[in-house]
Amino acid sequence: MKKILFASLTALTLSVSLPGLTAKAGNNDPYADYDETVYMDMELEENLKAPAVGEREHAAVKNYMGRLGRDLVQKNYIVDLMRNDEVVLVTIPTDDLFLPNDTLLTPAAPGKLRPIISLLNDPMMFKVVYAVHTDNTGSPTYNMNLSHERNTSIYEWLLDQVSEDLIIIPYEFGDTEPLVANDSRKGRKENRRLEIFLIPGPKLITLAQKGALK
Repeated sequence: MKKILFASLTALTLSVSLPGLTAKAGNNDPYADYDETVYMDMELEENLKAPAVGEREHAAVKNYMGRLGRDLVQKNYIVDLMRNDEVVLVTIPTDDLFLPNDTLLTPAAPGKLRPIISLLNDPMMFKVVYAVHTDNTGSPTYNMNLSHERNTSIYEWLLDQVSEDLIIIPYEFGDTEPLVANDSRKGRKENRRLEIFLIPGPKLITLAQKGALK
């Protein structure tokens, strides 16, 4: 049985100062500037802050995302809550998706990803951000290329599974963002990972505004 981490991370709670992306109490239009081109040039941390959730909607969104996270834990995913419990982070070991040093998804990989895909039927409920990481075996250039090619495989597969209106923002980090030291086999395995961030989309925020988020 995998050890499941279900914790609240609060480091990403600041809002961004882009038009239409900063929610204010009583004046929150989550659809403003909800456009893939707005997000493509953002750094990861900035992307995780947008669209922002207003104070009035926060409790409902937090409760909804908490339930979503607990459901994913029951499916044996590694789950964290971020941004004051408004964003769900799902971590999947890339060993579950790729053979060593390979860049093509294994036949078993879709089965690991489909429970996440099943949450994305409505493209306005979530914005999806994901990041591909490697361990430090090999040169930094090799690891970045490996991360890039795996990113491409995941992205192309995702585009065949979801609506073209779903916003998906991919990142590739190679070995630059390890979770733990790469000085053991266990540590290197933990660092080889796909991180998927489920961020509240405009429909989710609107349902929270109306008290209709279930």
